[in-house]
This record gives sequence, structure tokens and C-alpha cells, in this order.
Amino acid sequence: MSAHRVVAAIVGAVLVLGLLAVGGLVFAAYFFSSRVHVTRSGAHGGDETVRVDTPFGRVRVDKNRDVDPELLDIPLYPEAKVVNEGHSARVDLDLDFADKALRIMAVEMETPDAFDKVVAFYRQSAPDYSFSQKAGGKVELLWQGGGQKKVIGIVERQGKTRIALANIGEPEGN
Repeated sequence: MSAHRVVAAIVGAVLVLGLLAVGGLVFAAYFFSSRVHVTRSGAHGGDETVRVDTPFGRVRVDKNRDVDPELLDIPLYPEAKVVNEGHSARVDLDLDFADKALRIMAVEMETPDAFDKVVAFYRQSAPDYSFSQKAGGKVELLWQGGGQKKVIGIVERQGKTRIALANIGEPEGN
């Protein structure tokens, strides 16, 4: 067999393998995309739910003006009010292949009280939380344990103090 024939056979085999790989990728993309379903419900700008179902699991996002901050199991600043601009949400992630679930619940609150007063309240009310000063004057308090994270973010905005609260962990823990 001549060297030209060997080279032609190798090039032909590589081309066939390349075409099979591309065809397999196209088929996998079609298979996956045909089994992804997105459902959206609720009013635009108000309560809204988006659900994405895939072969690997589900994601559900509930954007809600009325998330109850009591459900977060985080100290609440007295007299702070929930911001009614769609700044509250709940996200549920279920991964079938890993038998794992994750829930994120978040709400943003606001008070006319001074930034320093709010920070002092949280330093006293949440002594188990680690404290850090971030860029732009933002303060963050973080607690971790038992597969959960709780976050308190405090920032001064337009003469008021904003308090962002989040609880991240397994659904049974939130």
C-alpha cells in the first residue's frame, strides 16, 4: 500500500469521525432543547412565576411583592418595611440527577433610620454572624451552618437605609 493511500485512508477516517461527532452533538442539542419547557405566569411587574423543567431537574422563580420576611429566620429591624418594587423572591432548584434541592428566599426592606443605627442593631441582634465592610459603604453579615447561609446586607440609599435579607439552603431549612 502506498503512502498516499494510507494518508487518504487516515484523512477519510478522521472526516467520518468528525461528521459523526457533529451529528451526535446536533442530535443531543435537539434532544435536550425539545425537553426543556418554560412556563411563565402572573402579571408583568407584579407577582410573577417562571418555571423551567429540564431532563436534569427544575427551577422555579417566584418574584413576589409579599414575601414574608419572618420566613427567613433572620432578625428583623424594628419598623423596617418591605420594599414594594418587586425586590423579593423565592427560587427553588431541584436537581433530579444529584438528588439535591436548594431554596433561596430574599427580601429587601427599608427604614428611615440612620445607617449606623441599623448596623449597630444587627451587630447586637446577630452576634453569630461574621461582619464585613464592603466597598461603597455596604455592610454584610453572614452566617453559615448546617448546609445553610443567611446574609444581611445593609446600605444607605437616597437618605434611607436598605436592608437586604437572604436565606440560602435546603428547602426543609428555609
